[in-house]
Amino acid sequence: MSDKFPGLTVALDQTAWPEKKKNESIADWLGRKIVSGTFPSGQRIPKEMDFLEETGMSRGAYREALRRLAGKGMLVTRTRSGTRVTPRENWSLLDPDVVRWSFESGAPPDWYIRALYEMRAMIEPPAAAFAAERRTEEDLELFREALHAMRYCDMTEDSWHAADASFHRAILISSHNPVLLSLESGITAAVAYTTAFRYRDMPHPHTRNPVEEHAAVFERIEARDPNGVRKLMTELVDTALLDSKGTTVFDLGLPTLKI
Repeated sequence: MSDKFPGLTVALDQTAWPEKKKNESIADWLGRKIVSGTFPSGQRIPKEMDFLEETGMSRGAYREALRRLAGKGMLVTRTRSGTRVTPRENWSLLDPDVVRWSFESGAPPDWYIRALYEMRAMIEPPAAAFAAERRTEEDLELFREALHAMRYCDMTEDSWHAADASFHRAILISSHNPVLLSLESGITAAVAYTTAFRYRDMPHPHTRNPVEEHAAVFERIEARDPNGVRKLMTELVDTALLDSKGTTVFDLGLPTLKI
């Protein structure tokens, strides 16, 4: 563990680490520091030589980690000013890593949770309607498997959150829209982490199991009822947000979203 860079785990035998694991570890550490505000917008990140001297990591691993974060819009490098953290509005906020860091770094800000649900409300109901029109028998099996796991796993377990995310992934797959499917990793991450937060990580987790609401959505998709499933999917996402707002994340009637 580095004293100068707390929270960065350094293996005892770093030479045994594959290069990919080294840069992922550095990127994870930096990503969490940026998301949590430890490295705020405009701040210069640790100088390369200081970081390498303190951690013993390779130059290649450090630079690759910076490239990963720059690709997510979180860092920018300019001549003479070095590499600095960008404003939050430049970040790829639906990137699965950014979603993960936002929840793993403590309770995310209210605006971020609200924004994720608003995004889901815009995308998932029409995607479900497309799924009802276009689903195949293979698609239906994806829903059945997810529902089975949701019924028999505990809501506090990662397996339940994964099953819930799989159900929502099945909606995007069944829409047979390649552009929607390109959002799959981000939306799935948003579902998994907001669900884990709502049912496990809040001070007073919600206890209502929404499996029957999910089953009702599946029934309308199976019945090829796009109008019915659009309505049910809208209610499902709205109810999930209210679950959060009504417990510890929001006060009802919170004013406009602020970043």
